[in-house]
Amino acid sequence: MALSTKALDRSRGGMWPWLGQRVTAVLVIVTIMVHLVLTHYIAIGRLSFDNIGARLAGGVVLVNDIVLLVAVVYHALNGLRMVVIDWGLAGSGRRRVFDAVLWLVGVLAVVYGIWALWVWVS
Repeated sequence: MALSTKALDRSRGGMWPWLGQRVTAVLVIVTIMVHLVLTHYIAIGRLSFDNIGARLAGGVVLVNDIVLLVAVVYHALNGLRMVVIDWGLAGSGRRRVFDAVLWLVGVLAVVYGIWALWVWVS
């Protein structure tokens, strides 16, 4: 099945957001699987509130969780963007403002999520 250029047209979202949605979908699936394996099969003791810091301090779990966080936030906000564009967000000025708001929300969500994870490590 050939991908038409109409599907990647800037008025319908653009090629990079389209590609980003596919890449982050794969990243979300892979990092969730790694998260489940690290949490339930390669565990440091019994999963409890007290040993979450020890798990995150291992490095691999922390990196995996940060990649998962970034991928989920991008995937979700880009999906929301595409829905709003499909609903008919008109005008390049309004779209730029909407994109800027989504980027701001995304960056704040990732910073807050990393801060919340970092508290466990330190």
